[in-house]
Amino acid sequence: MISDYIYVHLDGVTNSVLSKGITFKSYDEIIKKVPENILLLNASKDIGEFDPHTGFQMIRGIEKVRNYLEMNIDKNSGRNLKWIDFESIELLRQLTPVEVSELLYLSHAHTHLHSPFYYKLQNNFIYLSMTDNFKKIYFRYLEQFYWFLSDSLTRSLTLKCNEKKKFYQKETEIKPIPKELIKELIPFLREGVLFSFTQMQEHKHQQICEIPIFLVEDRLRDVNQIFSKKDLLGTVYYDKNNSEWSFIEENLLQPLEE
Repeated sequence: MISDYIYVHLDGVTNSVLSKGITFKSYDEIIKKVPENILLLNASKDIGEFDPHTGFQMIRGIEKVRNYLEMNIDKNSGRNLKWIDFESIELLRQLTPVEVSELLYLSHAHTHLHSPFYYKLQNNFIYLSMTDNFKKIYFRYLEQFYWFLSDSLTRSLTLKCNEKKKFYQKETEIKPIPKELIKELIPFLREGVLFSFTQMQEHKHQQICEIPIFLVEDRLRDVNQIFSKKDLLGTVYYDKNNSEWSFIEENLLQPLEE
């Protein structure tokens, strides 16, 4: 299925990302190390094993965690996934009642009370699925998110460029968007933006694809609308002939009247 848009709101202070449209199909390659254990913050009793200390279900062992993520992330959008990884069962059972209550609040309110990275858990992620397929994810290392965004933008453009391809035509290959360009976009991601593939323009003669980036901020209900020029922050370009990505910021300054 083609993503019509990718929404991203990055909070660099808490290392959290609110997003919609980002895929995690390549998570195993991107994060390099699958979590050893995960604590399921809202799972039913038939998933994983019960931890009597916290009252949560948990999945222990890298292979079991990998299987759980493969079966659920991006494949079961109807399931409300909320989990946090942890390193040691011994340290997990040292959590105080207050710390356990913080995890309950995190699951319910989708935000943290204190630091989202717990010393006792040594967690690298918190994954919170929300309504309307939004996700909020905390990354101890934000670099990992940049790779996810790069992968998702590349996949979405590949699907968009090939959606009308005839069965006898060769598929258009899209070179991955470089991480350096993603980092160039960080100031905009902090504002809350939408990469619109619905409003993407493809110039056949020049073999150029233009993906507009619109300012949305926290107006989550607006992500499905058609945006106007006044909301345009910039454009990401892909040159099919040279397999090159680039970004041009929109000039938002109004000219001075003479």
